[in-house]
Amino acid sequence: MSEPGLDSVQLHGYVQRWQAGDAKAADELFRAIGHRLENLARRMLKSYPNVRTWADTSDVFQGTVCRLLNTLKKLNPPTTRDFFNLAAVHVRRELLDLARRYRGKIQAGGDERFAREPKAPESIAPAELELWSRFHEAVEKLPVEEREVFSLVLYHGWPQQEIADLLDIDVRTVRRRYTAASLQISTLLGGQLPEM
Repeated sequence: MSEPGLDSVQLHGYVQRWQAGDAKAADELFRAIGHRLENLARRMLKSYPNVRTWADTSDVFQGTVCRLLNTLKKLNPPTTRDFFNLAAVHVRRELLDLARRYRGKIQAGGDERFAREPKAPESIAPAELELWSRFHEAVEKLPVEEREVFSLVLYHGWPQQEIADLLDIDVRTVRRRYTAASLQISTLLGGQLPEM
């Protein structure tokens, strides 16, 4: 299952035009996939409480778009599926960088000059922030197949049957890969998992 209105041929066309220097191609691409990418950023941002205090979905979305465009200058994902996997990687990296940047501000009590709008104070323990960062770094370390399934479930919010259809595998394989990913993450975090 791919984004409606965007198949792999269209995606290749946008990316090839972007690589050739056509700035309009990037605009057209992000008009075609912007809604899905913004939803992905919103969904993933929920699991970064330290970043939510300082940045909103549009900040994460814009940072991700910049990262993605830089990558697309060098490579053309072979399928729409590969494109969205790449997008999830860039959202995760953007959030990890923001989490590292804001970690000190949370521990020091924060600085309102950096806040986009007044937000209710959140009592987030530095240990919980560290655990979330370690959790997302652990996702990056998963084998490709497990990471792809785990990301589609956790970050994209896709049902297992849709994932099976997208990957052209049995839904039991989706469950196995998700379970394997969950166990590996738990092991990497020493059994400590952030509250979801």
